[in-house]
Amino acid sequence: ARYYSTRERMTLLFRKVTNQMIANCRKYVTELGPIWEQDSQVLIERLQDCIKLNEAYQEQYHQTRERLEQTPSGKQFDFDVNRIFGKFDLFQRRVEKLVEMFHTFEQFSALARHNIEGMDGFIGNFFNIMDDFKRKPYDLLDYQLNQFDRDYLEFSANIHELESSLQGFINHSFESISSTENALMLLKQFQVIMQRDSLKDDLDSKL
Repeated sequence: ARYYSTRERMTLLFRKVTNQMIANCRKYVTELGPIWEQDSQVLIERLQDCIKLNEAYQEQYHQTRERLEQTPSGKQFDFDVNRIFGKFDLFQRRVEKLVEMFHTFEQFSALARHNIEGMDGFIGNFFNIMDDFKRKPYDLLDYQLNQFDRDYLEFSANIHELESSLQGFINHSFESISSTENALMLLKQFQVIMQRDSLKDDLDSKL
């Protein structure tokens, strides 16, 4: 305890704790196998667990600091929070992007399973986008690798373009239906599988 009596040494101790927590998160996410080979829903839950861990870690730190501030004469938690939590926040941003990516994968996989007429082209385009990302030669959890962020931007742009085309297809499908009953059946079918906000909002506007 005497060794860690200085501000600098305590900061270094916290950084070691942070680094170990990140390492444990990476091990936890991949312990069921390579990311691309896992069940996407289970993977998403594990990624979200890592986000919750970072949030809980920082919440406990700030609660302790506030509690110590109630006794100004004692030792305080006045450390550099950017040095302590910076890497975990960077890791969390990577994890959040992966969650979004695999939510997208879940959405289009659901579309594929429902075999809706006219959707084959959209599904094929999506899986081509995903296959291109799968061929990237790096570790998706390497949060210090900037190449991922550039590739993710390209992925997001491709998905946005695909979703815009999909919205056009959905709108055309409704315009082509003369029966209210058939339109409601189609709407219900899409609502069951469309979970992404942009597509859900478009469907909700048709109610």
